[in-house]
Amino acid sequence: MVRLRRIAGLLGITIFAALVTGSASAEYNWSNQITIHLDGMEWQYTEKLSDLDSYVFKYDIDNMQGDKNNFVSTWELMKADKRMRERFRDAIERETDVKIDNSSLGIEVLDIDASLSNKALGPVDSMTELNNTYRVTYSFPGGLLENGSTIWFLGEPGSLLSVNFPEGTQIISTKGIDNVSIRTSYLSGRFGVINESINATESDGVTDNESATDEGMTDNESVADNEGANAGGAEITYIIDIVPPLQNNLSEESGDNESTIPVPTEMPFMGTVYVLLVIAAAVLLLKD
Repeated sequence: MVRLRRIAGLLGITIFAALVTGSASAEYNWSNQITIHLDGMEWQYTEKLSDLDSYVFKYDIDNMQGDKNNFVSTWELMKADKRMRERFRDAIERETDVKIDNSSLGIEVLDIDASLSNKALGPVDSMTELNNTYRVTYSFPGGLLENGSTIWFLGEPGSLLSVNFPEGTQIISTKGIDNVSIRTSYLSGRFGVINESINATESDGVTDNESATDEGMTDNESVADNEGANAGGAEITYIIDIVPPLQNNLSEESGDNESTIPVPTEMPFMGTVYVLLVIAAAVLLLKD
């Protein structure tokens, strides 16, 4: 599962901010833009940090990836970028954040990319707005239509969610999405809490009839580390009616028309010869 505070947050961000301010900083925004194709999908995460959150983000990079000189250099930012990708991959390998018909079979991770804002460069104590993006590319080797008709995502509760389906998709129902808005093959809303949608799928240590609570955790698990804790699940049921592209239809129609057109033969040439012979005969008769 890909979650802000364990993957993209460099772990210390939220904890440190909470200790300093007494509550989680309000200057934070996390959104999810998902684009689904018939053979795969892209999930882009956009992270916006400002004020104290941006300071903590740079402080963490300098102390965990750098030389602790209160200045974020280019190589420190590059190391943080690499570390982010590793965190995403590790989290997804331990628990996938995408399932089709309650199964992760037929879903492969092709690429994980991170792009940290260049505005993070410079003095740690300079508070500025940072826009970081993370992108995970998935593949459906067997095709989306072969895998099923219900897709499920695991994300940060309350974070913005937008999903684009292939053209011709009809969205039948949704679960676990707050303030949902549907326009043909596109929907938007926010991830709800896990208790509203965990029944839609089966998670580690949580069955269809159980909720993700502390009672379901082992002695070695905590709320922060448990995969089902502090997470939201969005389930979307869909139907895809694939319509062949117009260009293909035209080409097929033109092919059919060509097959019905008579194939020219040598008859027109013979007709021309016949006309010339008639003209020549008429000229000879006139001379006589």
